[in-house]
Amino acid sequence: MYWIFYKEDFNHINAKAPALIKQMVAGPGTYVLEQRAGGTPLPAHVIPVQYFFSSAGLQAAIDHHQVIPGVKVVADDLENFAITPAPERKNPIPAMRGFADAAHANGYRPILIPGRDLMRVPRAVCSQQPGTTISQAYLRCGLPAAAAYAPIYVIQAAAVETNLSALRQLIQDGAARARKANPRALILATLSVSPNGLYVPYTAVVVAAKAIRPYVQGFFINNLRPSDSRMIGFLKALGKS
Repeated sequence: MYWIFYKEDFNHINAKAPALIKQMVAGPGTYVLEQRAGGTPLPAHVIPVQYFFSSAGLQAAIDHHQVIPGVKVVADDLENFAITPAPERKNPIPAMRGFADAAHANGYRPILIPGRDLMRVPRAVCSQQPGTTISQAYLRCGLPAAAAYAPIYVIQAAAVETNLSALRQLIQDGAARARKANPRALILATLSVSPNGLYVPYTAVVVAAKAIRPYVQGFFINNLRPSDSRMIGFLKALGKS
């Protein structure tokens, strides 16, 4: 199974459960996202990834020689954030293609992680319509087709992980569309024991993971430090299943 973590999450889980992290790192690929160099060194075989919120951010880092030394993978965490230029938020698919093109042209492998909240950007090229869910808009607007531009594509699903029917539809349909665009792409889904700051028992996240495991090749784990014990519980339980 493939894994993606934010560096701060990875480090404090590793400090509390090093044997568990060692087991996970022995798998086919563990990616750890960071924004700047320094801090606790990552274990061997972990793949460091520098992440950005726009193609403009990546290009600026390339132009100013600010990509972390030794990094070979870069991620586009394109969200409806003010830090992301409005044109990229309003038309995310060309923006992700621009990110991937810039990455490939400079010797980096791209990961694309578009947020479903892009479907709520005012006056966007494609957005959520009345009577539809944000997940339905995400699929209708074709965001998973951006997998055509990158070897790894992540479907942000943590917000609906406790609604198994909605979760399964999002992941099953999203993964199918991503693989149609790029049959060789690795498709991952986000999971969390604290989605949007809410409390979710680790057992419920295990159920969610098992429901979508047939459609993805791994998980992007998002965690909060006070939730470490539940996240560790989830990772241990999933490893035994």
